[in-house]
Amino acid sequence: MKTPDFTVAAAVYVQIRGANWSARGRAPKKYYRFDSLALAVQYAVENSHSNLSTVVIETEDSEFAGDGVRTLYESEDYPLPRK
Repeated sequence: MKTPDFTVAAAVYVQIRGANWSARGRAPKKYYRFDSLALAVQYAVENSHSNLSTVVIETEDSEFAGDGVRTLYESEDYPLPRK
């Protein structure tokens, strides 16, 4: 796997559990914007209080979901201190 650029801006989408699905068959999601992929990963793993299977992180050219988010957090290249 290519080492991601942890400095690029990223968006986090968290599926809202227990919410009613829309008429288009999509589950409602919360959206969070971060100045860096590192901060987005940190939020998703440490603060989202949800199962990572409900989390998607998008950058301009990449997308990470579920276990992929955990893999980024546990990577040797991850630049922030971990809890």
